[in-house]
Amino acid sequence: MRDPFTPQANVDEGDLVATAEIATRLLDNVIDASRFPLPQQRESARASRRIGLGITGLGNTLIMLGLHYGRDAARQLAARLMQIICHAAYRTSVTLAREKGVFPAFDRDSHLQGPFITSLPADIRMGIAEHGIRNSHMIAIAPTGTISLLAGNVSSGLEPVFAGAFERKLLNEDGTTTAFELVDHALGLWRELKVDPDGFPPAFVCASELAPRDHIAMQSALQPYVDNSISKTITVPESYPFDAFQSIYDAAYDMGLKGCTTFRPNPVTGAVVTAPDESASMPHCCAIEREPD
Repeated sequence: MRDPFTPQANVDEGDLVATAEIATRLLDNVIDASRFPLPQQRESARASRRIGLGITGLGNTLIMLGLHYGRDAARQLAARLMQIICHAAYRTSVTLAREKGVFPAFDRDSHLQGPFITSLPADIRMGIAEHGIRNSHMIAIAPTGTISLLAGNVSSGLEPVFAGAFERKLLNEDGTTTAFELVDHALGLWRELKVDPDGFPPAFVCASELAPRDHIAMQSALQPYVDNSISKTITVPESYPFDAFQSIYDAAYDMGLKGCTTFRPNPVTGAVVTAPDESASMPHCCAIEREPD
């Protein structure tokens, strides 16, 4: 991010390409460095050399750019960034094939006929035809809840911000828990820059404030550039009518989405994270305190 919360706010696409190139090489090396419980797992992993380069912090990025998560402009920008990452990873994998060889299960003609490969730019397809490719698949948007916390409590994966502030409990070695109140990274930066020490950025929006169709639309915008799979949770309110709930899956199917996951807080399962004033009402059967049981 460059110049967040200003009229000049932008994502440095050159840096994004360079980062994706380094990350692709790193993940390819991980396959050789990893230890596998079973020899069959090692053989399978090394036969395809499948990796899963993904993203996190998209929701925060959009807020810093002044783009509302549920609007077309946000989806267009997100798709553009995902395309950059995807194409950089594929070009790097072609270069790696020249340097180190193709993945063992590579079949040139069959690979080039795959629907995802045929959608790639001509230079990438020509590179695969001439040199092959190092990895069978490259892009995946994984659930990054804990990783995002370690990265400074940025928004998770392609998800919108969960809340401006929320409470998360961590289990201690002795079975007790410690509660931490967390502030969203974009909101914290907004206040740190003294843009508005008490308010919220204009584009700030939480997952619960978005319509389910907004969640689906973002997943649909990114899917053309994801050859593995996408983790996306569509948050619905507890009182959501069944017919409307069913329509989420119908819409996902009509859009050709690879998967569709919904989460509805309820008295039985509670919620994974909660606003600070909600933690006391979390059902005892599902609270983290019961994890040792």
